[in-house]
Amino acid sequence: MRWGTLKVVFWSAIGGAIVWWIVLSAVFGWMPAGRAEKQAKEQANTAVLDVLTPICVARFNQDSDKMHKLEALKKENSWQRDDFVNKQGWATMLGSEQPETGVAAACARQILAASIS
Repeated sequence: MRWGTLKVVFWSAIGGAIVWWIVLSAVFGWMPAGRAEKQAKEQANTAVLDVLTPICVARFNQDSDKMHKLEALKKENSWQRDDFVNKQGWATMLGSEQPETGVAAACARQILAASIS
């Protein structure tokens, strides 16, 4: 075989692989395992937040001193609000010793959004 023929075969194989990759991704929704795992983790974290955040907000609403604590929460800097919620214990779920990651921030946002409306 000549080098010219091998070169054409080689570049055709590379082109075919690229086209096949695009078809798998665009048409069939295929994605690499790493990206699929990352997407699954994001969806799981979102689902956990969707379930636990209303519990945190309900705990705030059951607090006997909620109006004073709401004012204190409003005075906190935005990056410290989740720490405030954690200190109140609203984001710590029953059976856990530590607050759930991300719940406090989402809880603070919902509490403040509800106080505005």
